[in-house]
Amino acid sequence: MEGRNSMLSSVSRLPVVTGLSLLAILPLAACSPGNAAVPQAPAAPRPQQILAAPKGILAAGQPQPDGAMWTLAGSAASRGLFKFSLGSGHALGSISVSNAAQSLAESSTGVLGLAMATSHTGALELLNSNTGTVIRTVPLGAPARAVAVGADGVTFYVLNGSAASSSVTVVDSADGRVQGTIPVPLETVSIAPDVEETTLYALQPSGRVSQISIAGGRIIASFPVGDSGRSLALSPDGSTLYVLKTGLASANVAVVDLSTESVRKVLPASSNCLQVLVSAGGNQLYQVVGTAGYGNIQVFSL
Repeated sequence: MEGRNSMLSSVSRLPVVTGLSLLAILPLAACSPGNAAVPQAPAAPRPQQILAAPKGILAAGQPQPDGAMWTLAGSAASRGLFKFSLGSGHALGSISVSNAAQSLAESSTGVLGLAMATSHTGALELLNSNTGTVIRTVPLGAPARAVAVGADGVTFYVLNGSAASSSVTVVDSADGRVQGTIPVPLETVSIAPDVEETTLYALQPSGRVSQISIAGGRIIASFPVGDSGRSLALSPDGSTLYVLKTGLASANVAVVDLSTESVRKVLPASSNCLQVLVSAGGNQLYQVVGTAGYGNIQVFSL
């Protein structure tokens, strides 16, 4: 890491890329079952679409109502943001960013939030999603691991911490001011604010989800959803939590009914799935899949 200058440096706009196969839609015929001579048990749900994404994909921002999505990809030496259409798979543009970038979220008001981390410090970098211009950088006291955005389209929640403690910093993107800090379990890997933004869901690798009061930081509920928790996403109506679990044997997504705090059903997931997201309308689940050698976005109907 190049240090503070790299952390606070502005991103440079790269040429808009069009017509590339990098983000082209993969043929859906490859996802359809072959003709079987004998009846088989009902197949697991299959993706509606599989969109090719940059290799080395690390994270994706929320699918936007206009059908666009930003993804973060790259290596420890070089990282960038790549925007593409979820409908056509066409590339819409790219932005070079600091190699300190770890995760991203996009608000409904067109602000990108990048969670940044060096070995000892962190920051939330806020960018205009249309121009790629850095609006402001909000320093944090510890390396950032993940970021989520509230339903209000303004408030960002940044998971950051050290080996000794973890917390979520609440940032108003309109002015860059820190609104507060919420303590979370030490090993928290993913967060999601509820629709009213009064509580925060925090996922641990053990598969336990804690619901924490944003105002007081008190844990008001805690429930298991299975082991090997990695990522969570909340439905737009706030009734359902989707939890990605990536165990050694297989990966899946637990569909959790929050009224009963129980797993209603389980959906399949790729063994290299990194993140789950829900569409703005709540009718599609996006699975971000990738390794250093490939990447794709798999779209499932809900």
